[in-house]
Amino acid sequence: MYSKRVLEHFQSPRNQGEPADWDAVGKVGNPICGDVMYIYIKVKEDKIADIGWKTMGCAAAIATTSMISELAKGKTLDEALAITRQDVADALEGLPPIKMHCSNLAADGLHKAIENYRKGSREGESKEEVLAQFIRIPGVDEKTANILWEQGILSLDELLRLHPEELAQIKDLDENKIASILKYAEEQAKTCG
Repeated sequence: MYSKRVLEHFQSPRNQGEPADWDAVGKVGNPICGDVMYIYIKVKEDKIADIGWKTMGCAAAIATTSMISELAKGKTLDEALAITRQDVADALEGLPPIKMHCSNLAADGLHKAIENYRKGSREGESKEEVLAQFIRIPGVDEKTANILWEQGILSLDELLRLHPEELAQIKDLDENKIASILKYAEEQAKTCG
């Protein structure tokens, strides 16, 4: 059951759409539920002067994107980066456990937009750049890379954060490919941490 606050943000979403002259966008998706979020930011003097979004997904996905836009607007980039999935869920007076991934996506989308802005990249990596990164994973070919992209996985970072159960839900992804991706993710975690 959704809280009154979730239903309010679903039925009357805030800051929906692309703001004029946006500076960067964060694109994120979840292959299991099919949610895809685009979060656009306009930055002035290191603050989020305007924010907008487009979300294809369930009521919780729309509500969390609406809420993150309210939480981030007017904040410095560092303050906005500190917004967590739990902050989003708390501001919505809770989410059903099965829908918590939506708040994670909203926070990730905002963080990705800020990351792209700081890198001087309006839209982040192109499809071709992301597919090339996927193909560098041993055992992942061009066909598999395209399957991952079509499932809404829009970055290597996003792919490497997926759990085995989430990978198993992706149609046309066999056990060997899943094992290759998980092994690569484990190796990257050791290298980075």
